[in-house]
Amino acid sequence: MQDSHLKPQPQPMYDPLHHACPGPNRPQPNSYWHSHSQALWPSLSTRLPAQADIVVIGAGYTGLNAALELAERYQQQVLVLEANDIAWGCSSRNAGFAMPSTGRLGYAAWAKKAGESVARGIQREYAAAFERLERHLEACPQRLEQQLGGYLKIAHSDRAVALLRQQFAALNYYEPQTRWLDRAALAQLIRSPQAHAALHFPHSYGVNPLLLASSVARQAVAAGAQLFSHCPVQHWQQCGAGRHQLDTPLGTISAAKVIVASNGYTANHLHPSVHGRSLPVLSSVLVTRPLTASERAASGLTGEHLIMDTRALKYYFRLLPDGRLLFGGRGAIRGADADKAHYAQHLLAALARTLPQLAALCQQPPEYFWSGWVSVALDDYPRIYSPATTIYTSMGYCGAGVTFSQLAGARVAQLAMGERLPELPFYQSPLPQFPLPQLRRLGQWAYYQWARWQHQ
Repeated sequence: MQDSHLKPQPQPMYDPLHHACPGPNRPQPNSYWHSHSQALWPSLSTRLPAQADIVVIGAGYTGLNAALELAERYQQQVLVLEANDIAWGCSSRNAGFAMPSTGRLGYAAWAKKAGESVARGIQREYAAAFERLERHLEACPQRLEQQLGGYLKIAHSDRAVALLRQQFAALNYYEPQTRWLDRAALAQLIRSPQAHAALHFPHSYGVNPLLLASSVARQAVAAGAQLFSHCPVQHWQQCGAGRHQLDTPLGTISAAKVIVASNGYTANHLHPSVHGRSLPVLSSVLVTRPLTASERAASGLTGEHLIMDTRALKYYFRLLPDGRLLFGGRGAIRGADADKAHYAQHLLAALARTLPQLAALCQQPPEYFWSGWVSVALDDYPRIYSPATTIYTSMGYCGAGVTFSQLAGARVAQLAMGERLPELPFYQSPLPQFPLPQLRRLGQWAYYQWARWQHQ
């Protein structure tokens, strides 16, 4: 007979390819941000109305910015439905890297792919994204715990230096303030056997992702948007006059338009129009105890810089304001495996190879370890588009959405209101569907094996 007093087993991590719905009432991750942030959240709505002008699915950066734009600029009756707590997905799980990028294509790649005018247009979009991020920083009492100093893209091997030098030559045309750091100059900032050269992007900075989400949420509610937590869409059907009927734990709502803003957390069969168009990939993060003064001196870390290497499966890290070290990289393939100790140990081993001075630290379990789903597009860049009549979406940031999603949320709202978006690839085509989408995980596994072999 089963003992009814046994402690219940923890829920396996939500997996978009295996679970029908991400909520409600799933717990928060074992996240540093949730334990150390003094986030101020607005009052949430609890009574679901029978209808609305627009319903936004997902209360992360994209959905909250869309709601803010719709309520403030267009005076729409807009409701945001979040499956769990507000910003439960990657908007509260990411590492807080605010950078002028999204997807995996740089300016030179865009110029080669689509022409110089497109590359310049994308540069302007990145600038507009930073302007919107600045608004959210100003609206936050803690100014998002901003850490200035820029981003270091580090060549992790001698072989990677030449390719990084080529990228620098191309970047100098678009971002002339980008600096080249040779090994000697880089050694003044980080002491690592895997730091052979670097590009320094001075305009990037670190933020607290949870404070960012709460800043946008407060502004959206102040503008008139209604936010609902623990209210996943459990069933979606078309009804009369082209309206959408969404069934949730709080009731049923009818809307003229729907914005899908759940990105990497979008359930596989939420709606046929977006099925198979994204690969949800786990990124895992650990945070250590605070570094001692001698550990900081030995590693050279000061907390000024965001750091990422040039591997296909990148590692990224930053020293947090309280002296703890955040270190992240790709995690498990399946959600069911995300919390296994093996993946935390894998990151600790990578940290020890990156900063051998911290080998003793890496023998200790991290104080925090969590994972989040990144939405990867087949062709490496996101889309803001209408996949079906009166349905709109923005997804596929490929793990580089902290800055761009602030603008993308506004852009998808503008699209829903009939505005013409800039003539850029982000806005001109649908997300391509993965071939044989049921085999996405197998393809991902094969790519991981190749990438680890290539970039030891």
